[in-house]
Amino acid sequence: MEDRNFEQPPQSENLEIKKEDFLVPRRGDYKNFDMFALEPDYLKTPDYDRENFTLHQYRRKISELARRLGLKFREKNPDPTRQNRETGLKVFHEIVGEVPEARDPLIFYEDDNSQQFYAGPMPDFQELDFSALEENAVEVIERGGKNLQRETARPILENGILPTDDNSRIREIILRRKDGTEIPVVSKRVSLTKVRREPFEEFQILQRVQQEGLPGPKPIATIEARGNKYILMEKVEGIPLKKITPETLQKYFGQSDVQSHIYTIKAKVEELKQRYAQSGIIREDWDPKDLIASYNSETQEWVVTPVDFEKTKLKE
Repeated sequence: MEDRNFEQPPQSENLEIKKEDFLVPRRGDYKNFDMFALEPDYLKTPDYDRENFTLHQYRRKISELARRLGLKFREKNPDPTRQNRETGLKVFHEIVGEVPEARDPLIFYEDDNSQQFYAGPMPDFQELDFSALEENAVEVIERGGKNLQRETARPILENGILPTDDNSRIREIILRRKDGTEIPVVSKRVSLTKVRREPFEEFQILQRVQQEGLPGPKPIATIEARGNKYILMEKVEGIPLKKITPETLQKYFGQSDVQSHIYTIKAKVEELKQRYAQSGIIREDWDPKDLIASYNSETQEWVVTPVDFEKTKLKE
């Protein structure tokens, strides 16, 4: 096949910014173009008149707009015409004006009462009671769940800065087995912009991790409710790797053991990388914030567990 050389258009810092370019999401914003078709129609209209939407629809619409502009106008953008955050903020206000909702928390979920509830639990979790989620999953997960990404609700405009991402909402909720025992569960809302193949591909990867006997949270169930798709998984107890410092280790193990523990943890991570690769599970990113470390005082061993599989894929 003949090589084709695609030249980049000339960059100009004086390039005119048209707000029309950002009014609606584009198919190119999605890793899998087919996922764009699954988004609700109201997101794809350039209309931002608050009177034409429900409160949930309007807040999601301006949240998505803010995120879209935040991604386009950031300092790390390779396009010099898209490196001014103030320009992105200006475009946002040109489109929606000065609305009080911009001070409210980001919202990326639907609230479509017409969609029937569906829960697909794994065999080990058939005894979980999903009745609370069936009644109102949005209320239980999005509003009642503990935010595991940020300690406080994130406003659409935070200190005058547009967000760059926050649409894979991660919450901790409590579910009960039918015998009344409670278990902590991590719920992750599926972001269609990040899906490579199909909405529940991350859940399928969690299943594969368990089949291979690798460390990872147990997949519990897939949930569909009110226009949303959620992945439920086991909560992994421990400390995020990014929070493990020599000071933290010294507190628990004393000054003499710090370096040996650091070496052991690093070795565990390298071992994990090899085991995952050998199993055909490809993690593009081993970010310390996505790894949980725990210490078993009985065996005196460290266990490192990956908890985020959004950027993970299976070898073809």
